[in-house]
Amino acid sequence: MAKILYIEDIDDNITLVKKILTSQGHEFFSATHAEEGLEVALKIQPDLILLDLGLPDVDGQTLSIWLKSEPALEAIPIIALTAWTEEVARQTVDAYGLDGYLCKPFRMGNLVQIIDAALEE
Repeated sequence: MAKILYIEDIDDNITLVKKILTSQGHEFFSATHAEEGLEVALKIQPDLILLDLGLPDVDGQTLSIWLKSEPALEAIPIIALTAWTEEVARQTVDAYGLDGYLCKPFRMGNLVQIIDAALEE
């Protein structure tokens, strides 16, 4: 299965997503702030990055630019997981060239579906 990195600052969200993804057979990695996320991404070269747009140290938009500017990471799909409204999330995804979004709270099936679609592309 896939190596998936989740960059998120809320432990409960990390625990929930980890449970869902590992039950699907994916290899799960996490980081709780932007610099750590970039470092882990460069180290493990994930197949997919899930990114909280509301990180406390650097916003998700800036981190997505950092990630996409790294030659080793530029082709890795990034899915935003956000508590923002759907309209704001859609505009952010379009503006920053992300590969999709899912608004929190989300259903397990929706998370699995968006991940499967991103990995197929």
